[in-house]
Amino acid sequence: MTMRANGKTVLIASAAALLAALLAVVLWLVRPGAAKPADKSAARTERRIAKARGERAARRQADRSEAASPDKPADDEEMDGPDESENTPEPEKTEEEMQADREEALVDAFDEMTDKWRDPVESDVPMAEVEKFRQQFNKIPQARKEECLQRALNLLPDENVMLLAGILLDKEQPREFLELVFNDVLNRDEGVKKPLLLEIYKDKEHPCWADTAWILDATGATDGK
Repeated sequence: MTMRANGKTVLIASAAALLAALLAVVLWLVRPGAAKPADKSAARTERRIAKARGERAARRQADRSEAASPDKPADDEEMDGPDESENTPEPEKTEEEMQADREEALVDAFDEMTDKWRDPVESDVPMAEVEKFRQQFNKIPQARKEECLQRALNLLPDENVMLLAGILLDKEQPREFLELVFNDVLNRDEGVKKPLLLEIYKDKEHPCWADTAWILDATGATDGK
């Protein structure tokens, strides 16, 4: 009898403990603010949706930034069709602009002739080249002559300075250009300077004759002439 009573007692105690555990679970589930399994699943779903939305927004922002970069046109710009600016014809030049182009071409031609004689030559400069150089100089616009002549004086070596003889001996040239060449010749080698001074000395109407005569007389180059 005692053993049977003990068995019932244990069974009742176990049942009571199980009941208490179930009651505790029920109370935990129904407490305020408690999340049900279904609610947890919904919350996870919402978090995944929010994360996906954030990633898409980030991609769209990156796409917009790339599209707005200097290397690519923006999305709202037209991607197809020719660029009208490329097909727009250049405006026609005015008469003043065309005249400026023609004058610049004459300056370039004279400078090219100067460049041709920048290196010393062993033989004398041909008279045909001397005359050609003078004629090309006469074509240059008056306002550009001094700069072109000064460039030639700076670049031509003593061996080729006779190229300027056509300009120096042309007494119809403006005095300022004659004196520019004359003063340069005075600083050249004696073998180049003297022949040019003697040529000027032959023409008393040359604007540089008086200076030439004084120099030749002072050096005794006119003795017996």
